[in-house]
Amino acid sequence: MTKLRSPQFGAILFRASELISVQGAEVFDRLGISLHANKISIVLALHSKGALSSTELSQHIGLSRQLIESRLKSSVEDGFFISLPDPKDSRKRIYNISDDSRVEAERIVSVMKDFEQVYSTLWEEIGVELEGALKLMEKALARKALAYRLCEDFPKYYNEIEQ
Repeated sequence: MTKLRSPQFGAILFRASELISVQGAEVFDRLGISLHANKISIVLALHSKGALSSTELSQHIGLSRQLIESRLKSSVEDGFFISLPDPKDSRKRIYNISDDSRVEAERIVSVMKDFEQVYSTLWEEIGVELEGALKLMEKALARKALAYRLCEDFPKYYNEIEQ
């Protein structure tokens, strides 16, 4: 019989994600970067791709459009990002880094480039290229959801889950 692990994988993954988030925010705070760390992916996307809609940002980053829009809203209000009518469709909005925030955005990009090496060293330390492994896990779960996997390994759940 399989021994029940506690905490389970999802809790461990969440805890590790929170640790990365807290420690990353601490680094940015110590470096005097005012933008909250949960908006860094938006900065990186806009820096590399130029102005994008919230839908395009969502697709690029892999977070919901609603979450992206909530993060954009406060940063548009404080002037870090700007919101403009989409030149291709005036009903839509596109977002970019404001001119006043370009210097800080460049600093963020520079720090994040250095973090790539930090993560590479961390992957060597733990013996797993974790980012690549997590991306593979995402693809595998997109192909075959956990519910299907549970039913495949334990058919006793099939009737309950398939209802």
